[in-house]
Amino acid sequence: MTVSTYNPADHANNQNAHVHSDNHDRHGSHEHEHSHHNHHHTPSGRDDDILRVMPTLNDLQKPHSDQEFIEKAMAEERSNHKNLIASSRRDELPSVTVNGVMIDKTAIAQELQYHPAPNKEDAVFLATQALVVRELLRLAVLDEPSLGETAWLDDEEKAISDLIEKNVQAKMPDMATCERYYKQNITDFKTDPIMNVRHILLACPPEDGDERLKLKKTAYEFIEQIKNNANPDAEFIQLARQRSACPSKEQDGELGIINKGQTVPEFEGALFKLDSGLAPSPIESRYGFHVVDVLTKEPGIQMTYEQVSPAIHNKLSQQAFHQSLCDYLFTLANGADIEGIEMSLEQENIFRG
Repeated sequence: MTVSTYNPADHANNQNAHVHSDNHDRHGSHEHEHSHHNHHHTPSGRDDDILRVMPTLNDLQKPHSDQEFIEKAMAEERSNHKNLIASSRRDELPSVTVNGVMIDKTAIAQELQYHPAPNKEDAVFLATQALVVRELLRLAVLDEPSLGETAWLDDEEKAISDLIEKNVQAKMPDMATCERYYKQNITDFKTDPIMNVRHILLACPPEDGDERLKLKKTAYEFIEQIKNNANPDAEFIQLARQRSACPSKEQDGELGIINKGQTVPEFEGALFKLDSGLAPSPIESRYGFHVVDVLTKEPGIQMTYEQVSPAIHNKLSQQAFHQSLCDYLFTLANGADIEGIEMSLEQENIFRG
């Protein structure tokens, strides 16, 4: 297989820098808008002024936009650019040939919609590779005596399906393999715990280090105050109503039933490690410090092998088929003259998107 590639990493970095800067500008503008609004419409120090810029209950129960941006940026940094498409700096779409035949650039542009990716370069790579794979399969259909050009012209998808059925033989997992997979991944087959939680939010922006130190001390004082009160339940409710910066204070601080994936990661990561009762330490999040009381906690249930064996068999069967298909495609690619792309015929690149 002949490969000629160009790595546009420098171009991508310049583009990323622009995106980061643009996000920063919008974020700064948003903060200024909040500050301007509060200064002109609400007297300083009022509780409702705090509530206006603090998270709502819905905010606590969904991923935060900042977190999504950070995760997207991290994914882009981790992406492997060594196999990016060959292209010129003036031409955004690559020039790729299979046995001397150019992959149509209009087809690449149309194929992009089927391949979501962390960044444009990865999306273009996946879309182009998919079209290269289709061309390899077309050539294989033409070379297959039982199929040929007539089968391709009659029904392309059926011709590909018949080709794969004839040439891809995957070894299906037996019971021993499935049982071994269950034992090696037993924690994956446990249901998530369910928690009923209330909290007191002492709110502060992440960048205000001095204020955060003060609030952390106050949070510990609240915990001691609640523990040492003759009626801890009533004390928690009173502090929540008077001091919490979360709208849940109207419900005595109660967030209700929480499952994994409903709250921001840093809050959830600490929350699900707690036992029932008042947490001995506050939880710090991007919003500030949370004094947390776990009202009830139902632990996750370990599912038996019998309960999950069909799912395991199906998962391993799909993996075996996908790996066999990747091996077949690799054989086809090795027998072809491909220029402009370094193929990455692995399951995560063939079957994602």
